[in-house]
Amino acid sequence: MSKSVLSVLAAVFAVCAFSAETIKLPPPQKEGGTPLFAALAQRRSMRSYAMEQLSAQELSTLLWAGFGVSGAGDRRTAPTAVNRREYTLYALLADGTYKYLPQDNALEKVCAEDLRGLAGGNVKAPVYILLVADLKRAANAEYAAIDAGYISQNLYLAATALKLGSCALGGFRRNEMDMTTLRTKLKLADDQKIMLSQAAGKIK
Repeated sequence: MSKSVLSVLAAVFAVCAFSAETIKLPPPQKEGGTPLFAALAQRRSMRSYAMEQLSAQELSTLLWAGFGVSGAGDRRTAPTAVNRREYTLYALLADGTYKYLPQDNALEKVCAEDLRGLAGGNVKAPVYILLVADLKRAANAEYAAIDAGYISQNLYLAATALKLGSCALGGFRRNEMDMTTLRTKLKLADDQKIMLSQAAGKIK
């Protein structure tokens, strides 16, 4: 690895390495909202958002719906092959990047930078939710990709029920430099792979 690359990585780590800050989210909304069949009919991939930040309640509900704890024994809102539960969700916000802690329904700050520009491709949104798979834990890579689809659909339907917009994004992964920077700033292990970025926000 060249000295220039090492110096960039060292600078990245210096910005993002600090004592963890954990923020407890309000309980997710589990009643009301748009009924399921209506949400299925209304679900669309939205690519234009107001840049107003989501409320803590809205963010809590989205993350819980995506891959939160739904029952005893760490049961989740989305299925995973062989119940491996290989996914971690990250929320990219204006004030930093946070790892979702489903057992506590809380956010742990992992980086103080605004990394949203690395995860949006050509869609600008106030929030991006990254779906990160631990491939060492997953049944296999193919099943991990399928599991991402379950989580993504949950995010779509929850956003629709909350009168928000959402859009699954794959194009951002085509930029290798941005992906490498994003992985470094999130401090991901070699076996952890960013499978999908999902935009969310209030519809213009």
